[in-house]
Amino acid sequence: MRIVLCDDDEHILVKLQKYLREYFQVNHLSQPAYAVYTSGEALLEKETAGANENIDIAFLDVEMPGLSGIHTGAQLKEFHPHAKVFIVTSYPDYLDEAMKFHVFRYLSKPIDKKRLFRNMKDALYQLSVDTRKVTIETKDKTIVRSADEIIMVETLERKASVCTVDGTYETVTPAKQWDSLLDIGCFFRPHRGYIINFKYIDSFTHDKVFLTSPLGKEYSAYLTRRKYQQFKEAHLLYLEAMS
Repeated sequence: MRIVLCDDDEHILVKLQKYLREYFQVNHLSQPAYAVYTSGEALLEKETAGANENIDIAFLDVEMPGLSGIHTGAQLKEFHPHAKVFIVTSYPDYLDEAMKFHVFRYLSKPIDKKRLFRNMKDALYQLSVDTRKVTIETKDKTIVRSADEIIMVETLERKASVCTVDGTYETVTPAKQWDSLLDIGCFFRPHRGYIINFKYIDSFTHDKVFLTSPLGKEYSAYLTRRKYQQFKEAHLLYLEAMS
């Protein structure tokens, strides 16, 4: 794992790195590699080079001389789409602008350690979902996608169709195995014939869930009435974790 920090205030950089090291230590996790920058220009020059290392998490100050944390984060996501970007600032007015490039969290200065720890737990969980690979076996080939790219699985008798962001695949993997393959918090079985990814939900009624892919393709899944309340609660927990 690799974490990038960028702030023109070196005291913030020292404190943030101290808190992060403590988080990984108390949770008995391996310490990540850290890269520290004091300007957005320096960060982008190094981290968007051709053979650059991967970035898992980035903490960016908003107001820095030169390139702002907002513009730095937007460009960084183009090269590291799975990176979880934290915006750190004393100015909440930037929230709407930061959300345009799907910032993961917005942290206020001075940094609250307990809140940081809670958000780090969510970030590591979401990273595990984004990077977890799922093998889709078809009659002709094997396709590998990250769990985050799976919109839903539709099962019919013993067969299953896997709908991903780039297409639908008829899989030879038995339908009953998909529950264990997608045993992740962002997935839910609203009906015996479907497993859905909360990330792509557009709307739902008492008996149906509607999902939309990043390219605008629409899907629907049945929702049994006996699971309606459980579904609503699970969906709400997911939204709270992602907010």
